[in-house]
Amino acid sequence: MNSSYKKYTTSLFLAFALTMSTITIQAQQFRGGLLGGLSTNQIDGDTQKGYNKLGLFSGVFVETNFTKVVGAKVELYYIGKGAKQNIGGVEVFKTKLNYVEMPFLLKLEPIQKIVLDVGIAVSYLISVRQFEYGEEIPSSLIDLHNFDYSAIISGSYYFNDNWAFNARFDYSIVPIKRDHNWYNSNFSFGFLYLFN
Repeated sequence: MNSSYKKYTTSLFLAFALTMSTITIQAQQFRGGLLGGLSTNQIDGDTQKGYNKLGLFSGVFVETNFTKVVGAKVELYYIGKGAKQNIGGVEVFKTKLNYVEMPFLLKLEPIQKIVLDVGIAVSYLISVRQFEYGEEIPSSLIDLHNFDYSAIISGSYYFNDNWAFNARFDYSIVPIKRDHNWYNSNFSFGFLYLFN
């Protein structure tokens, strides 16, 4: 990760933290938390099939309730995406994408302890590496957009007031590669911790 990416990521996190701190001070009905887990990924359009590329996601969120059923949530996290293909035990292709992602979600709680989220996310590409048969492809030939825009649907089951298991699906709504119809597609599974 070069210095410009570090500065951008740090600025994004600081802006988010300051904004959420101000909102929390002004409106006590806002609650924050942590999230993290594992992502399984593929890139639709790159000819490699299967959610074979594993990654991690980890970050923070803040949420509020408008009613007992309807609310809103904003998240900010790092997530690893990409694609991977093995044939006969040999890794023939791998794309490693690292993003900072910020979803804006509508939160629904139709049943107690069950929370559904739906919305859109803006992601900034921190770094990209691509390999064919173990040989790295020069980054100048990969030509991906710096930003990815995606739709997200998510579901959480709360074990208690603080902890929840979360599963989500995230899909690009515009191509991530110039002159190619490549779309990030990923399932993520993890846990949420909601502060008291």
